[in-house]
Amino acid sequence: MAEEMQRFKELYISLVIGQGLPMNAEMLSLFDELLAGEFDDNPELMSAFIQSIIDEQTPSAPSVEETITALEQENKELKQRQELAEEALLALSDMLLSR
Repeated sequence: MAEEMQRFKELYISLVIGQGLPMNAEMLSLFDELLAGEFDDNPELMSAFIQSIIDEQTPSAPSVEETITALEQENKELKQRQELAEEALLALSDMLLSR
């Protein structure tokens, strides 16, 4: 049964997730086999199996620490740009006033 689960997983990733296609005949047959054999005709267990496949293929969100680090870096860069803009504005002001 593990082979059927692996084959279903491969097809689901390739066809449904990768190409956005509906399940084909082979997948539907495997679905029925897995539902009856592996998941004791429990659609909730089958649904959880499919959701686990989707979850594996979905990129995880960045952690709080990664987000904070990225925001701190962006803040630092924005401050540097602001300083450069202020210096340029002061230089232009000095040039205009010295005329």
